[in-house]
Amino acid sequence: MPDFKIVISDPQTKEPKIKKVKVKVSDQIQSIQGEKEGKALPIAKINQKLKEELGLDTLLTLQTIKQEGDKKVKVKTHFKIEIDNNVPSDEVWIAASIAEKYGANEFEAEAYRTKSFQLSIDQSKLSNIIGAKIGDVIELNVSGIPLKVKITGGSDNSGFPMRYDVPGGAKRKLLLSGPPGFYPEEDGMRRKKTVRGNMITQDIVQINTIIIR
Repeated sequence: MPDFKIVISDPQTKEPKIKKVKVKVSDQIQSIQGEKEGKALPIAKINQKLKEELGLDTLLTLQTIKQEGDKKVKVKTHFKIEIDNNVPSDEVWIAASIAEKYGANEFEAEAYRTKSFQLSIDQSKLSNIIGAKIGDVIELNVSGIPLKVKITGGSDNSGFPMRYDVPGGAKRKLLLSGPPGFYPEEDGMRRKKTVRGNMITQDIVQINTIIIR
């Protein structure tokens, strides 16, 4: 079965605090199966002080700029945090497998609380989500982190968006006056557009959610 792309957003993270940190490879951290394919979150070890300073929950984002030939490329990775007070408060330790993405075993980066991230999860591991609807609350286990999330939308394998006000899971062509599915350039504009209903089926490839606490 194909994968679901699950987009998980944290509504409590609006303007996160950002801190410059030194990122180092640690042989204490093992790579997680599926982290390179976007199916699992890699681990980052940090000090309790840094966790409190950035207002972290369980997730951390590291972002830096890497030189690739003549271009500068933004590199961003989301991590599951583990507290280790042997880590200096201005450092983050990661696995060597993830450091390859940044092209260095030691570098500076911006650290902040994760606003949203995406994981690919095999449909066979989320069989209970088939038949769920926009607005439903479901439970996920993300790299060992139990999360309760609310479904807010999604799209199918052709890119047609789900609409909360269309019952069922089939495609329908409707006259729309606003999103999702149509973004009018002027007030009063309406267009016929193809959309999906509000139920998740095996044809859905992306599911948008927000964390519920």
